[in-house]
Amino acid sequence: MRGSSHRPTIVLAGGGHANLFSLRRAAELARRGFDVVLVDPSEHLHYSGMATGVVSGAHAPSENRIGIRRLVERGGGRFVGGRVAEVLYRERALVLEDGRVVPYDAVSFCLGSEACGGGDAVPVKPVANLEGVRNRLLSPGSGAARVLLVGGGAAGCEVAVNVARLMRDSGSGGEITVVEAGPDLLPTSPQRARRIMLERLRAGGVGVILGQKASLRPGAAVLEDGTRLEADLILAATGVAPPQVFARSGLATGDDGSLWVNRHLQNPNDERIFGGGDAVAYRGTRLPRFGVFAVHQGPVLYRNLQAVLRDEPLAPYEPQRRYLYILDLGDATGLAIYGPLTLRGRLPLRLKHKIDKSFVREYG
Repeated sequence: MRGSSHRPTIVLAGGGHANLFSLRRAAELARRGFDVVLVDPSEHLHYSGMATGVVSGAHAPSENRIGIRRLVERGGGRFVGGRVAEVLYRERALVLEDGRVVPYDAVSFCLGSEACGGGDAVPVKPVANLEGVRNRLLSPGSGAARVLLVGGGAAGCEVAVNVARLMRDSGSGGEITVVEAGPDLLPTSPQRARRIMLERLRAGGVGVILGQKASLRPGAAVLEDGTRLEADLILAATGVAPPQVFARSGLATGDDGSLWVNRHLQNPNDERIFGGGDAVAYRGTRLPRFGVFAVHQGPVLYRNLQAVLRDEPLAPYEPQRRYLYILDLGDATGLAIYGPLTLRGRLPLRLKHKIDKSFVREYG
């Protein structure tokens, strides 16, 4: 599938947040003498920052979609619909699940990750799944649903309060329960944030079970103490796992199979392999799973993909020590967390909406 122009080919494997910066500049890369190819199973990226708002109805489903195929083709690049099955790094080529081969001169992986599930649970990641959750709960004849959400981290709690809002606003009734194996919700957040989230869940009619691991079964979860919780819909937010394509291809990885990258976001097996987002292990470890890290990696990837092909110095990536994240509490308020600081109110949610809509508009 290599073109006949003999121009160096930059392949963006996955249209996730870390590759968006380069996708938006496909025309600029073309003017600088590069061919650009995007490989992704979908023509759209579902922006994670607005995903729970889509669940509750605060945002329309179309509002959080970024047309990644349109971005690359508008810049003169090519879109290849498919999923990467293997990386032939010695030959510098990607093998797709259907057997097609996509050669590269430099490649950036941003394949994302998926929540770990089990039984018939629906993972909350990739966030594209959440549109289906909303449709399922609103489908005619669905009646009052029993929803069980396993995992009380930031993603799980935010999904839970917004599912509760959807049930309330639609008048469908139903009940939702959150099960967290640890002693607290939001285990990596300040104590004040944990308390606010627990109070918000309970005020919204969400049941909370702490300190119990759950084993997922079809239509149910079994807790450590033997309690069996029946459910019509189980959502899994119990941590995420990277795609296994990197380990399967013999590339250096972190302990969980994430693509190992150095301070230049570069894999040691091939100097022309880069990566960002949830599916990489930065210097062997995983960064916090918030999109702000992937977004900040974007300009570094854009520069280094070109630099490695021009034999120029590479730019370093330095993760920020503190970062802002805002959770939509499903009641017209947001929970803003920055290091040890926590603020709840309407202002944080307005700020979140402004940031999210501005980001999607930038790539629209």
